[in-house]
Amino acid sequence: MYAVISEGALVALCDKPRYVKINENTGLYVRAEKEDAIGISVNGKLYNLPGSSVIAGAPEAIVRDGDVSEYVFSNRARIEVNAESTETAFVSVENAVCELDSSIQDRLAVVETALCELDTLITGGEEDE
Repeated sequence: MYAVISEGALVALCDKPRYVKINENTGLYVRAEKEDAIGISVNGKLYNLPGSSVIAGAPEAIVRDGDVSEYVFSNRARIEVNAESTETAFVSVENAVCELDSSIQDRLAVVETALCELDTLITGGEEDE
């Protein structure tokens, strides 16, 4: 089993990497043997081989031969950490919104009290009939 890794993240697990080169006649990317390759294709996305920038705008990717269970385990652990971080972020945002709402309610109460006091001063304490 091979792992394709780009920018530190697992991009794909595959039985055989899909190496590519540029067809001399058409200029299109076609399958290639590892020795002739300029890049790797994963689900239609192109990656440069390490140290290469032949494919303009494409990130680099490395191909590692390894045990699939190792990659699955490490990615599952990373997913769990991300899920915990996401949950913590939602709770933090929810708490901030609640504090903001409470602050707004306090400010509205102060404004309402000030308006009542102002009305009392203007009308001289007379009540509407």
